[in-house]
Amino acid sequence: MVDHQRLAGVLVAFARNLVGDYDIDVMLDALCREVAAALPVTAAGVMIADEGGNLRFVAASDDLVREIESLQIELGEGPCLHAYMTGEQVVEEDLEVGSRFPRFAPRAVKAGLRGVYSFPMRLHDGDQHVGALNFYTAGPGDFGDEDREAGQILADVATSYILNARAFEHSVRLTGQLQHALDTRVVVEQAKGKLSEQLATSPSEAFERMRQHARRNRRKLHDIAREILDGRLRLGEP
Repeated sequence: MVDHQRLAGVLVAFARNLVGDYDIDVMLDALCREVAAALPVTAAGVMIADEGGNLRFVAASDDLVREIESLQIELGEGPCLHAYMTGEQVVEEDLEVGSRFPRFAPRAVKAGLRGVYSFPMRLHDGDQHVGALNFYTAGPGDFGDEDREAGQILADVATSYILNARAFEHSVRLTGQLQHALDTRVVVEQAKGKLSEQLATSPSEAFERMRQHARRNRRKLHDIAREILDGRLRLGEP
């Protein structure tokens, strides 16, 4: 049964962290540890797809889960992979009884796990999946409707963390690109002014001389401008 007080505490804590700066791996590890205490499960793990669409282990509440999730990748079979690929919840309450994963089930049982519950981590439209949040039990599980609802909520929380982290990374990268473009423009404008004064010509003519020199020598305009400012390059008189 769900520990509602513990679950509420998890959601509040992660909602607060979501608006700040955080390390995605650290936060997902923490999520796995906390949900293992809030739900009737023994352990938890998170698997995320890389840019090529291949599922990769990223977080776990303990070493056994790391082993089991790596096993699914090795076999190309298991509830986590199925939840990710189909976008459906996977409930395997007892892997010893008629599991749909014949290669994975006996090895998981031998490792000490009987129940597996996997929840897809889906984008808002539900058609794209970024990974799966997975719960494990040492004995046969009993995951009711309330537990499954809580599991999907937590999977959605994990998805939000990942999407937020990716958006932040993209924003930082874009900001860096814009700053570089701005810095380049400033250097070019300063060099254009200096060259215009040296050649007693218009700024537009000076810029054209810089551009032609860069093209002839197959060099970046920014590098030519920097050398003009530093006095290492003097273009000839017209």
